[in-house]
Amino acid sequence: MKSVDRKLMYFLVGCVCFALAVIGATYAYFTANVTDFNTVKGDAATVTFGLSVERVTTVDMAYGLVPMKNSMAPNAARQMCRDDFGNAGCQMYKMTIKADSDTVMFLDGYVVITPRDERLETRFSIVKLDEDGNFYTDYTKEDIENETFDVDKVIKNGIRVSDEIDQLNQTDDYGCLLVENEKIGGDVGREKVFYMMIWVYDNAQAQDYLQGMVLANKGEVTFMTAEGNEISATFD
Repeated sequence: MKSVDRKLMYFLVGCVCFALAVIGATYAYFTANVTDFNTVKGDAATVTFGLSVERVTTVDMAYGLVPMKNSMAPNAARQMCRDDFGNAGCQMYKMTIKADSDTVMFLDGYVVITPRDERLETRFSIVKLDEDGNFYTDYTKEDIENETFDVDKVIKNGIRVSDEIDQLNQTDDYGCLLVENEKIGGDVGREKVFYMMIWVYDNAQAQDYLQGMVLANKGEVTFMTAEGNEISATFD
């Protein structure tokens, strides 16, 4: 075989392998419909909560989300959920919690993700909004790639451990903890807004089995106070 023909063959094989890899990653579905349903627990006579969860990104969901490495999260936040390669890599949600009292309370917020396929992994992280309306994270790509950086502190997996316990807690459910000891009421007002970015985690394994899945995950956002008042909203 001529050298030129051999190089052409290798090139074509490489193109086919690359195409298969892209196809296998493209069909990792994560829908972003929010269920308009709030479950309130605790002493509702003392304080009444309101919680809304809404998607704020508009990435095309026709082919789902391309699995994304944790290190891509900072850029994806700034690029409205486009990853380092311009693919639809995440969705962002705005969570608004309201209290009908000026009484000062401190909230813990949790996000529990329930995969519809046990082989699928999901990650989420708190994101913030600057004065110009751009999203950002408190950590950088270089932070994530640094072996000494505590990734688990800023990027969570949404897996609940305390299934046998009535309430979520910071120790057992650290992988679900979105925010902790956030003040509401008093001088900060009766309303708090949080933003979350969520993505399908690229676990470096073949993900062809996700092809054709319409719904990959469902989730629940829960905020609770030290007094035991709790409110939840679901999304999928």
